[in-house]
Amino acid sequence: MIDLESLLQKYPWEDRWKTLATPMDSLWEFDLPVTREEIWPHLIDTSDLNHRIGMPRFDYQEQNGKLMGKTRQVGFQLEWEEVPWEWEYLKEIGNARIYKKGFGHYVRSRIILETLGESRSKVYIYFGWIPRNFFMRKLLQFAMPKLEISFRKALSEIAEEIKHKKPRLTLVPGKEFSFVPEAQWIHPEKLDKETQNLIDKGISKEAVGSVFQWIKTASDNELDRIRIKEVSRKLNLDPDEVLFLFLQGCRLGIFTLSWDIVCPHCRGVRTSLTRLSDLPSKDECEVCEIDFDTTGVNSIEVTFHLHPSIRIIEKQFYCAAEPATKQHILLTKTIPARKSYSASLLVGSGVFRLRKKGDKKYRLVDIKPTYQQTDILWLPETKEEEIKVSPKPNLVFENESDSDVTIILEERSEDQTSLRPSEIFNYQEFRDLFSEEAIATNLQLDIGIKTILFTDIVGSTKFYETEGDHGAFLQVREHFIKTNQIIQNFRGVVVKTIGDAVMASFSSPLQALKAAKEMQEWFHPENQHTPVRIRISIHTGNCLAVNLNSNIDYFGNTVNYTAKIQSVTNSGEVSFSETIFRDRDVREYLRSESIKLHKTEFPLPWADRTDFVYVWKV
Repeated sequence: MIDLESLLQKYPWEDRWKTLATPMDSLWEFDLPVTREEIWPHLIDTSDLNHRIGMPRFDYQEQNGKLMGKTRQVGFQLEWEEVPWEWEYLKEIGNARIYKKGFGHYVRSRIILETLGESRSKVYIYFGWIPRNFFMRKLLQFAMPKLEISFRKALSEIAEEIKHKKPRLTLVPGKEFSFVPEAQWIHPEKLDKETQNLIDKGISKEAVGSVFQWIKTASDNELDRIRIKEVSRKLNLDPDEVLFLFLQGCRLGIFTLSWDIVCPHCRGVRTSLTRLSDLPSKDECEVCEIDFDTTGVNSIEVTFHLHPSIRIIEKQFYCAAEPATKQHILLTKTIPARKSYSASLLVGSGVFRLRKKGDKKYRLVDIKPTYQQTDILWLPETKEEEIKVSPKPNLVFENESDSDVTIILEERSEDQTSLRPSEIFNYQEFRDLFSEEAIATNLQLDIGIKTILFTDIVGSTKFYETEGDHGAFLQVREHFIKTNQIIQNFRGVVVKTIGDAVMASFSSPLQALKAAKEMQEWFHPENQHTPVRIRISIHTGNCLAVNLNSNIDYFGNTVNYTAKIQSVTNSGEVSFSETIFRDRDVREYLRSESIKLHKTEFPLPWADRTDFVYVWKV
């Protein structure tokens, strides 16, 4: 049970505010028939919550790492600096504003959540004002009781929606939908005009219909940054088909594509680029007080936008809603100089990062029920880089410095909803439609683990002599067409061709191996349709994407190793590395197909060692 007196003892007013005016404090209680786990996502989305209670739209601008807001409410112009938010997962959310213009000099708010048994929860909402003058104090005395009524209504509505699992809008192809009334449509008819063109490209009528009907009814916030994986999940569509639709839609002038540089800490977009070639080597996040490399695996997200010739998109803010935009962060708390902090965290199993704001270094926190330790001790003398504790641990932090320190606990796993360059590079449709896209010549983009496959025509010199230049050219061209077709059938991409050889990339070793099998079966001596015979090598590992001849090429030890394996590969054979052989899916496939392999030595003179390569005669 929380009362106003105990809350003010825990969060006393600073003298700098009390000297301006006597504070006005309000504390409201709301009993809800839902659990705190159910209500939490709605409480952290304060923009939606403010919209529900009738707040006006806010405008935000970031200036020197600070978020500056403004709006107009009941005839008054409000302008303020947003104080960095604080929150603790499932327990508490706090924020404050320093006003330049408005009802007060300062306002602070706090949402506190408690559990009431297995199926209920209690929400406390606190507001503290430092009124600007006598008139504003009277205005706030009149407005705050009305605001309580609005919150009570909004929270009751949310609880009802949770209890009854409010149905999601189902989009039925062919059914007419009215356009969003407040949307700024310019040429909405272009969606219907280009529908058949997309279907002619091989996209299903149902997919085109569902996506376009969603666009017609979606809000500006939903369309501000269109994330392919989110749209696919929302509409229950195949992500590959949705991506192909949006890529083709870019060429038809329906969408645009952007390369968004994302802060590794807050995951906010720092820079949005229309061309990959404009990517800088470094960027900075003034809010998180860090600079960072842009070439890391998770530094860039690919998003889509509705073309402005069709509709003008303006994101609608009703609050900064920091906790909702940073859901990977479970705790952020500012600790005053020379003070200690402790909290009982409601965090379950997983691996997390514990860091100070502005620091790139962090401690790993591994939480498992099997661990005996119950406390996360972050004291000046603590040296451990990895802390192993049981679920719902106690956190103890001591700020030994002479300045305030903000501590952050966040999930270690990266955002699984983002579409990364490493993924889109693995779509042949992207390479075909966006062939002009290239990485800056001085950059190497880390794209993580790729499976690289090389093909090469065996005996090409003799082949040219027997077939003649013209005949050989036709056969080699047909060979490229066939290999490209098979590679695409197994969701691979042709990175480049080198003379008579093909370099391809796959997202999984098994897909590469199956593609290799089909290629060798086609170019088998028993196939009289082609005299071409090939050898294939496969390896998997980390790769870099680079600019070569204004195209996106792959570079690194993985690529070199794959090419070198060709030296122990003969006509009709597929050779692959120990890494491929150890892949679980590959092992199961080899076992299920009763495939016999020959294990051979592969000397590495540049590394002064000998590896083993597995050779499959298809």
